[in-house]
Amino acid sequence: MREIRYDDLDALQKMVSAEFGDWGKDLEITQQLIDEFAGISGDQQWLDVEVGRARQGPFGATIAPGMLTLSILPRVRAPSTFKVVDQGNTVNYGSDGLRFLEPVRAGSKIHARSRLTDVQGHARGTRMTYEFAVHVLGNDRPSLLYKAVLLHAPPRS
Repeated sequence: MREIRYDDLDALQKMVSAEFGDWGKDLEITQQLIDEFAGISGDQQWLDVEVGRARQGPFGATIAPGMLTLSILPRVRAPSTFKVVDQGNTVNYGSDGLRFLEPVRAGSKIHARSRLTDVQGHARGTRMTYEFAVHVLGNDRPSLLYKAVLLHAPPRS
């Protein structure tokens, strides 16, 4: 795997791509996973947890909450093709966008892919934006699009 220093803006900018990379691992979204998330988050919408009622609902089944789909992104994304090195730390700096476009029905399998879309110098280090697309297997349209912003800070002296 190629290693690139956190402050090598030229090398990092060469990794920016209009194309998404490889697919990550498949993961089945079970009703148990949905129920566990509902218990932890307190999000008890009937569309997610009431199987019988949801069969009569707009999606014909229970669906995963969007925030569940977002939270398991690290499990379903492919490994990066490069590694940022020599930074002091890396923090989640927020989001430049989040959209839930298609339902993820209980029992379906999902996978994800990503691309680096932006690299900028920042007063506190290097700001990098990645776009993630989570799809139900077999669906062309993504269920989730997420633009994550990471900040790679220099080592402390």
